Amino acid sequence: MFVEAALLAWSGLALAWWLISWRLVSADAASTSSFREAHTNGLSARALTVFKPLAPLGRDEFDPRGLESFLAQIDGRSELLLGVHEADRARVEPWLARVNRDFPSASLRVIWRDEPDSVANPKVAWLRILASHATGELWLWSDADIVAPPGFLRAARAEYAASGARMLTWPYVVREMTQPPALLDALFVNAEFFPGVLLLRRFGPVDFGFGAAMLFARDDFARAIEWPRLGAALADDFALGQKLQPVRIGRAVLSTRADVLTWRAALLHYLRWSKTVRWNRPGGTAARLVILPVLGWMTLIVCRPSDSFGWIGLAVMMQMDVLFAALICRCVGCRLRLGGLMTAELWSLGRALVWLIGWLPWPVVWSGRSWWHPIDKT
Repeated sequence: MFVEAALLAWSGLALAWWLISWRLVSADAASTSSFREAHTNGLSARALTVFKPLAPLGRDEFDPRGLESFLAQIDGRSELLLGVHEADRARVEPWLARVNRDFPSASLRVIWRDEPDSVANPKVAWLRILASHATGELWLWSDADIVAPPGFLRAARAEYAASGARMLTWPYVVREMTQPPALLDALFVNAEFFPGVLLLRRFGPVDFGFGAAMLFARDDFARAIEWPRLGAALADDFALGQKLQPVRIGRAVLSTRADVLTWRAALLHYLRWSKTVRWNRPGGTAARLVILPVLGWMTLIVCRPSDSFGWIGLAVMMQMDVLFAALICRCVGCRLRLGGLMTAELWSLGRALVWLIGWLPWPVVWSGRSWWHPIDKT
C-alpha cells in the first residue's frame, strides 16, 4: 500500500500545481488589459531601437503580422531595424512597398546581407549586424514572429524607466496554430512555460531573458557583453540575462503563431526546448519531477501490468493534464479542438518521457550545428 499511497500523494502535488497554474493564467488574463494605463504616465524620453532579424524563409510562409504590430507603434523617438537575407528579397519587397503606404510615419530601416554568419548562433549573427546601425539609447531585441499588443512599446519604455532593472523581458503565448503538429509548441509554451513565468514574476528579479522581447540600455550591453561569447550560446536570451542582472519580467504578454508543419519538426523543437532548459536550469528541471506523476504510474504498470490500479491512476492523471492544459490554453486565447485534445493525451505521456530523455548526453541540433554543452556563464 505504500507505493499506492505515494503515487496518490505525488498526483496530489501535480493537481495542486495545475490549480496554481490555472489561477495564475486566469488572473493574468483578467489584468492584462490594464498594463498600459499603469505605465504610460512615466514614459521614458530615451530613444529606442527595435531589432527584428528575419530567419531565412526557406519554404516557410512570410507572415508580417508580428512586424506590423511593432511598426504601428513606432513613434518619433523609436526606430525598427529589419534584417533580411538577400535570398528572400523577392518575397519581402512587395510587403515593404505596402509598409511605406500603411505606416508612412514609422522609421523602418532594412538591412540586407548575403554573407555567412559570423558566429555559431545565427540570430546573434544578425543582431550584431543590426547593432552597427542602431541609433537608440535603448535596445529592444524581439523575434520576428512575435506580435505586440497595442501600446506595448510606449508602456515598455515607461516600465523600464521605473523598474530599476538593467533589463526587462516579456513572456509570450501561442494563440494560433497553422497545422496540427504545432499543437506541441502551443502546449509547451502555454501550459508548461507560461504559468511558471507568471509565478517567477511575483518573486521579483530573475537572471535570464526571453527571446520574445528584451529591453536594455545600449551602454549596459556594451560594458557587459562580448559578441563572440554571446554568439557561441545556444540560448542567447538566457546568456544575455545572466550578464545584465537584475532582470525583471514585464507585465505585458506577447503572442505568436505556431507554424510547425510536420510532426518530426514539432518533436525535435520540443526536445530542443526541453534539453536547453535542462542545460540552463538543471536544478529546476530536476524539481519538475514533482509534477510528473505520470512517470510513476507508468513505472507501476511496467512492474505490475495486471494491476488495474496502475492503469486507472495513469488514465486519471492523463485526463487531469489534458483538462488543465485545455483550460489554460483557453485563458490565453488558444482553444483546443477535439483533435487537439486527443493529441494532448499523447503529450501528457510524452512530456514525462522527454523529461527523462533530456538527461541523456545527446546533442541539440539547430541550424545544422550540434550543441553539446550548456551555456557558458562565465
